[in-house]
Amino acid sequence: MDNASGTHSGSANAGGSGSGFGRIVQWVVRNPFRTAQFVFFLLIAIIILQNLESTSIDVLFWSIAALPKLVLIFLSMAVGAVAWEMARRFFR
Repeated sequence: MDNASGTHSGSANAGGSGSGFGRIVQWVVRNPFRTAQFVFFLLIAIIILQNLESTSIDVLFWSIAALPKLVLIFLSMAVGAVAWEMARRFFR
């Protein structure tokens, strides 16, 4: 009888450090910067995959057709960064 001798039948590593989940938790605790990098790149990949469809922009009589949303997002970020830097240098 296993229970009388103090040993338990079944998985000895369930929830312990030997289990897959326990190893993952230990790795996350030991490598917080790499974990943050992994989460950041995962979020970037999700944003890229969600914004691949084409769209168009109409400004008065001017129209740009069939640009991916991702390109428009990056272009608007770049224009904003350039405008911010120019304003920062002008108002010093």
